[in-house]
Amino acid sequence: MQPNRLDLLKITQVQDAELRKGQEIYEGTLHLTVHHLIFRHSTGSSEELWIPYPIIHTVERQPVSLQSGRHPLYIRCRDFMTLTFGLLKEGEAQDVFDTIQKLACVSSIEQLHAYSYQPQVPYLTNNGWSIYDPIKEYERMGIGSSDKWRFTIINRDYKYSPTYPRILVVPSKISDAVLTHAAKYRSKARIPALSYLHWHNSATITRSSQPLVGFKQARSIQDEKLIESIFSSNVPTGPNGETIYGSTAANLIVDARPMANAVGNVARGAGTENMDHYRNCKKIYVAIDNIHVMRDSLTKMCEAMQGVDNFGRQINKSALHRSGWLKHISTLIDGTKEIVKSVHVFNSHVLVHCSDGWDRTSQMVSLSELCLDPYYRTFEGFQVLIEKDWVSFGHKFQDRCGHLTNEKYFVNLVNTGGNAATNTIKDMQNKFYKSNYYQKETSPVFHQFLDCVYQLTCLYPTRFEFNQEMLLELHYHVYSCQFGTFLFNCEADRHQYKPQEKTYSIWDYLTTNKEKFINSLYDPMKDKDLVDDGGVLIPDSTKVKYWASLFKKDDDEVNNILIPENM
Repeated sequence: MQPNRLDLLKITQVQDAELRKGQEIYEGTLHLTVHHLIFRHSTGSSEELWIPYPIIHTVERQPVSLQSGRHPLYIRCRDFMTLTFGLLKEGEAQDVFDTIQKLACVSSIEQLHAYSYQPQVPYLTNNGWSIYDPIKEYERMGIGSSDKWRFTIINRDYKYSPTYPRILVVPSKISDAVLTHAAKYRSKARIPALSYLHWHNSATITRSSQPLVGFKQARSIQDEKLIESIFSSNVPTGPNGETIYGSTAANLIVDARPMANAVGNVARGAGTENMDHYRNCKKIYVAIDNIHVMRDSLTKMCEAMQGVDNFGRQINKSALHRSGWLKHISTLIDGTKEIVKSVHVFNSHVLVHCSDGWDRTSQMVSLSELCLDPYYRTFEGFQVLIEKDWVSFGHKFQDRCGHLTNEKYFVNLVNTGGNAATNTIKDMQNKFYKSNYYQKETSPVFHQFLDCVYQLTCLYPTRFEFNQEMLLELHYHVYSCQFGTFLFNCEADRHQYKPQEKTYSIWDYLTTNKEKFINSLYDPMKDKDLVDDGGVLIPDSTKVKYWASLFKKDDDEVNNILIPENM
């Protein structure tokens, strides 16, 4: 625990507090600790509500209620729980508001709860930090059983590509010298590297960042050679070693961005591949919007549901539709379907990238592998998939989840010794500043991945060993900062801060409570080769729906108001 954080506690307890949650009202005592806001019921019940500060998104101190005479604090959390505390004294309301604001905004990783958290009962396992072993996992896929691929430790000290994993898998015929030159042509030196080798036909999914093409239409012979080696890694050869073309469909480069966005990056010295230089392959754009569009979409979806809990209003179905959230989810599912069919049906290699290769690329690659490989649909395999394609390959959890930013909204709507209008304007100016400076890096990228996995579990209810509860738990804890798993932007940061020595892994928590997260409908026999679909899922985007339980809603309450996308 950081001792100096105790000094931030202006108040530690408020008695006779009122909690309004949904249509229910409770009385009890509000406690403030260094890492949690805790409400204890006064009805003799042992029930408690614990709210980690990092999961708080918005706190509004509202004017005194004329009906109850209480001073309300409205709180919206990142897990979409909304509640209002009503306090009897104005001074206490202000002190609670100030204390939450100071404790919710931290400036260093070590101040987060993960670095002081101790489970009340020891976990049954302690191997969560080693659940993903890259060499073991790639060998499971088949790397090492042929001479087509090799491990390289060119990034062993994270200097070659600071946001990439230490161990990479590349074609055997490509030397580290070629990789050194190829790195100069990819944003952040995130070269095309293997993510997945398909068990059925040795087709592959590789991932990278965008090429640095620019206005001068620059090219890289080394990049072209690397991709050609990837795309020819399982092409049949004749008696003299010559390539036999026509045995597969054209290989595929998937640019996950809208075409306009990709072309727009040319002005920044980047862009997309000039296909004249990449033989026997084609390129498609998946048109997944950027992190800012996704953040705005989630905000609009929350606004459409806002007030439903506390005031009994109906969900605004038109506003919900205008959020565009399901359209974005459908786009992700469609892109996944394209990749799965290319790999499994057409025996094609697929290279996936977006701009930097850590947001949309992680979504596309991991969702496709989830559909292609039954192992990733097991309880253990899903953990390995997240560690491999999200944590190891450098999805920026710290930035995207806002762990160390002040982007949380704290708005005081009460006149506290000055002009109320002036105070409100000042608060809104602060909110505007934060939303444009701090919040620009936050986005629900991993949330969207979990949402898509939820869609897949609805489409294929017997094909996943884990259940929706596990997805909800992951969504909660990616923001709670209780575990060290999702605190960092890349593997190099993990190496520096050594969370495995100072924090707990979420995988140990989930494994200890495994029975809660197992799908009772799971039928592994359906994933055996040559049975039904051979273990490969081809997703259908026409059946996407809102993930109602994530928003603390019943399915009928949310999904009986769907509006066709063409309206």
